[in-house]
Amino acid sequence: MTRVTAAIAAAIFGTVLAIGMSGVGGASAEEDKHWYFDVVNESNDTVLEFRTQEDGEWSENWIEKRIEPGDTIKLDFETDEGKCEVRTQIHLADGGYFDAPVDYCKAKTLVIQPGTLLWK
Repeated sequence: MTRVTAAIAAAIFGTVLAIGMSGVGGASAEEDKHWYFDVVNESNDTVLEFRTQEDGEWSENWIEKRIEPGDTIKLDFETDEGKCEVRTQIHLADGGYFDAPVDYCKAKTLVIQPGTLLWK
């Protein structure tokens, strides 16, 4: 092999090795930028809306489908940046709702119970 051919082969092998190793040992940078949490409905009512507030504005409804009693869903802020404490509203089918600041840095699970919203 000539020096040029050897250099090209080494460069290609190094690139293939680097690409192959990028998936080893953890998630990519894009996958790391998530802030997941679960919402568990332990109430006797159906959840219709889940909204958060940023800069005084309420978000669109986060949920596409209802959260029926006994259901658990996973939600994602789709970022790993921002304030930990976020005002959150959850609206129920019977007209009841919760409106509370939630510390999402500490809360990995929101639990909706009759008359109570807990996070742990």
